[in-house]
Amino acid sequence: MVQWDFTVSLSQTTSSPGRLAKNELRDLSTGRMGRAIQTFRQVGVLQLIAAIRNAGWRESFDFVARNIRHIIAHRLARRWDRKYGVDTAGSIQLDSLSIASLNKAFGNECVCTSPRSFQFVMQNLPHDVSDYSFVDIGAGKSRTLLLASRFNFRKIVGVEFARELVGCSQENITRFRAPWRQCRDLSIMEADAAQFMFPKTPLVLYFYNPFACQVLEQVLANLAASLRAAPRPCYLIYGSSSHNAIDWARPAVLASGRFEELPARPMPFYFDAVRTIRYAVFRARYPICNSLNAFGV
Repeated sequence: MVQWDFTVSLSQTTSSPGRLAKNELRDLSTGRMGRAIQTFRQVGVLQLIAAIRNAGWRESFDFVARNIRHIIAHRLARRWDRKYGVDTAGSIQLDSLSIASLNKAFGNECVCTSPRSFQFVMQNLPHDVSDYSFVDIGAGKSRTLLLASRFNFRKIVGVEFARELVGCSQENITRFRAPWRQCRDLSIMEADAAQFMFPKTPLVLYFYNPFACQVLEQVLANLAASLRAAPRPCYLIYGSSSHNAIDWARPAVLASGRFEELPARPMPFYFDAVRTIRYAVFRARYPICNSLNAFGV
């Protein structure tokens, strides 16, 4: 029986000149249509018909629709990259990356948030974020960092544990040019998120399902300690388009005892997103009597 998975026939590498091609990173977004055609040729018409009958017409239609949406989103991502002279698109697999962290087994593939999805999520934050540092935990190829520069953050920091992705992000940050940029203090560091020391400023933390619950709990414990040592405003955004991650991430964040969940509208359908993101926005509880000046910010 044929499984409904276009990735079974071929593994693809990116072709970005000068950095990703020579490292042969596995990008499952590139060449998806070609892999599908080759798979169909290999299995033949009769096996294809048998697979459709076995799965049912509805599931088969949903499978095709999902992959068409993935192809459209990937092409729109590549168009965005060409417009700004960067390389942020793709679904990069961790087994093609150099990762020294013991938490590698708990990491998820590198998939970036779509521009329209990110813009929608950011509507849940205060209009003026000039006192805040934006931190993307699991920054991948840095698209979210670049998108965040549209807002007037004090600084923008990416945390990524894969050396090749850090190198790619550094190049992207250097090359990125957009007339709408407000924040120009962008950086990325190669680090395990579980060991990351949070800036002593008000924070906006962004998680796009970067790792499993075991690592998230460590990160939340470190964050809680940081907020106890220096109480300050903190917003935490957690989003996911797969693995139903929000279903375990939401209770994990609330169980830390430091956050309350804010009302947030469901994400609309966007063509530039591979899947519609499910997300939640949290705000840290901190003593109202303390002002920002009391924390040296």
